[in-house]
Amino acid sequence: MKLRTILSANRLTLGQAAKILEIDKSTVSKICSQTYPNWEQKEEECIQNLAKKGYNKIVPDQFMVDTDVVVPTRSVDAFVSLADDLSDPEGSQCSSLGMVIGTAARGKTHTAQWYTNTRHGACYVLFIEGSTRVQLLRDICEALAGVRPITFGGCLDFIHETCAKRHRLIVIDEADKMPVSFLELIRGINERCKVPIILSGEEALKAKVDRVPRLRSRIRNPVVLYEPIGSIDVAAFYALACGIEIELETAESLAKRSGGAWRVLVNDALALARIGRASGIATVTPEMIGKLQ
Repeated sequence: MKLRTILSANRLTLGQAAKILEIDKSTVSKICSQTYPNWEQKEEECIQNLAKKGYNKIVPDQFMVDTDVVVPTRSVDAFVSLADDLSDPEGSQCSSLGMVIGTAARGKTHTAQWYTNTRHGACYVLFIEGSTRVQLLRDICEALAGVRPITFGGCLDFIHETCAKRHRLIVIDEADKMPVSFLELIRGINERCKVPIILSGEEALKAKVDRVPRLRSRIRNPVVLYEPIGSIDVAAFYALACGIEIELETAESLAKRSGGAWRVLVNDALALARIGRASGIATVTPEMIGKLQ
């Protein structure tokens, strides 16, 4: 029995489980994603401790999907490596802007939100097209400390003071939608406030950055490129998110259906789970895949 299955069956979030177990939320997440040192032993301890506290409900032989799962693909590993490097307070502050690019729906946002939810000091900002500079700065302040100063200068001062007290990492999603002048503003914040920032978006982001040499020179190498998910990634997802092993041929079929997109993979899994529960089947069959729209 997997810890994620226990959490799902007992309707516990990672944060709720962490409070019950009296450990960090990031630890629970790493155990569930099997990235924690000696995770098997720690997972068993967590399951036993939850059972002792009354959280021992299980849902046998049902096809469930945990959509919070993060599969350690090469792209995810590269994101984590870049983010950890920039987050290190003892690391170099030279070229402390990171860049993550890739076609839509490949999982960049999912990874960014998971990382910032499980790492102390990291925060997530979604850039909304049409935002003013002040709105963007206020969004950053809110992500850092839950406050929204009114003026441009007030925002800059707050970011500077907050990041001077504690090393932070800011991940800005959908940065490809930013005008170049906004990207220059981000560069200025990075320099003035000494705060590392990751810009994440579609491939157009790199083209915009490359047009401004002083901006491009501050991008930490390597740039992370999100690749299409493959059959191995699909099989890993079903093992981690659903607790089931699928045949390689099935994984290849689902990978082809997804077109390499993480979002499609998850939506297909949810649809297959509904089909499986209705049919009393706790696995994935070619017939079930054939029923997908």
